[in-house]
Amino acid sequence: MKILTLVAHTFREGVAKATLWVLAGISTLILILVAFGFSTETTANGIVLMLFGNATSPPLESSQLAQAIATMQATLARGLMGGVFLFGLFATAGIIPEALEKGIVDLYLSKPIARWELLAGKSLGAVSVMLANILYFVGALWLVVGLKAGVWSLQFLASALLMAFVFACFYSIVSLLAVVSRNIGIVIIGAFLYLFVVGAALETRALGLYLLSGSAAYRTVIDGLYYIFPQLAGMQNQITALILDQETDWIPFVQSLASSGVIFAGAAAVLHRKDF
Repeated sequence: MKILTLVAHTFREGVAKATLWVLAGISTLILILVAFGFSTETTANGIVLMLFGNATSPPLESSQLAQAIATMQATLARGLMGGVFLFGLFATAGIIPEALEKGIVDLYLSKPIARWELLAGKSLGAVSVMLANILYFVGALWLVVGLKAGVWSLQFLASALLMAFVFACFYSIVSLLAVVSRNIGIVIIGAFLYLFVVGAALETRALGLYLLSGSAAYRTVIDGLYYIFPQLAGMQNQITALILDQETDWIPFVQSLASSGVIFAGAAAVLHRKDF
């Protein structure tokens, strides 16, 4: 109950952030463009996808139409995920550092709440805000495309929960940085370094880091680092596969759940030892 109260309070704080309204605004603009610009036209040879009255595909059979729609949805989902990382980080990076400021943290700790509960409540609150944004975009897009094209992809609808899961795994790193530094700037810089430098280098290690040395020990260490962190890119690739109705590998999600749990436990341990 205490954690749920913190989640609700943090959700209200997050909703007030201007950056989240920017993300919601961009999502709304895309939805309006799809709603007014996207349509289908049935011809003697099949169904043609239209964008603002212009044909964007040859005549398609029903199965081909579903695949074309899935490709569009997968592309928009990857764009949404990029926006969630970018705007979500700016909107939520300060939630934990602000809660750990002198005076505020004293108020929290004066209540019958454990430090790990404080961290969990704030983290889950941040994730819940992004979940609401993702559900809004995916749900509305699913409805618009279903009404206009008659394609109701349950895989695309389910991808919303997986995208929120990816952000939750990413936020475990944000939480650790926040507890260690208690500085919003360091949290943002550190998270972006992980996203665009560390995570990217580890994901493409066979094409980059492996070339620095042929040593088996070196490559084992690199592989170990890869599995220590959540596999954000790997999960995104599998979400795309799910939307496209291709074979989906769930191992990146399982591994990321385990690594995120360890990282969050580490953040909780650091918070437990901090003096305020």
